Amino acid sequence: MKNYSCWARLLVFIAIAVLATGCTTATHRQVQQLERDPNKPTTIVLMPLDVELSQLTAGGVTAPHAEWTEVAMKHMHTALEAQAKNRNVTLVDYQPERGSAEDQTKGQELQKLHRAVGGAVLVHQYLGMQHLPTKKGKLDWSLGPSVAAISRSHEADYAMFLFVRDSYATAGRAAVIMVGALLGAGIPGGSQVGFASVVDLKTGDIVWFNRLVRTTGDLRTAEAATETVDALVGDSLK
Repeated sequence: MKNYSCWARLLVFIAIAVLATGCTTATHRQVQQLERDPNKPTTIVLMPLDVELSQLTAGGVTAPHAEWTEVAMKHMHTALEAQAKNRNVTLVDYQPERGSAEDQTKGQELQKLHRAVGGAVLVHQYLGMQHLPTKKGKLDWSLGPSVAAISRSHEADYAMFLFVRDSYATAGRAAVIMVGALLGAGIPGGSQVGFASVVDLKTGDIVWFNRLVRTTGDLRTAEAATETVDALVGDSLK
């Protein structure tokens, strides 16, 4: 619960800061295109989707909704497969049982590490007042050499990570928003916040990163989820 609370506060902070600029997505690249072997298709391991959908209650508390989350993950996976097919990229699901026991452990640790590093990128790469002088505005972030565990067990070139938190206002929250509007107070409704990255499995470097922050979007239907996936990772599989 403590970790969930910390992430909730971070996402609210980022959403407010970014939405104030009127910008919803912004891509950073270390390379213009993924490195490709002309003799075989580029293989990208799709790491387990870190996705959660919630209801936003009248009091402004987010309550996770397991059924919505399950549906959203299926829609997103289908959309990602279509993206890969259209770009001649082989997308394979991460299989946690593959590789040695050590590789399996490292794979689990990398998922947690990506969440932490992705949060740092959101804060320090996108929010002007938090920029790190040593980065000089460049995408200079890494998950380190332990990503070799994924490369060994899946014989892949890159790994893709996605993190999304999507909330939807309940009827009670909508009523509060309406009352607030009548009183001249702006009360936020649901929001869609997420980030995605592509990691070079040879170096551990994050070679592509994008974030999505907006008050629109829906992951509960196939068509809307496809739009969200396109907005978040549409230009990554090149």
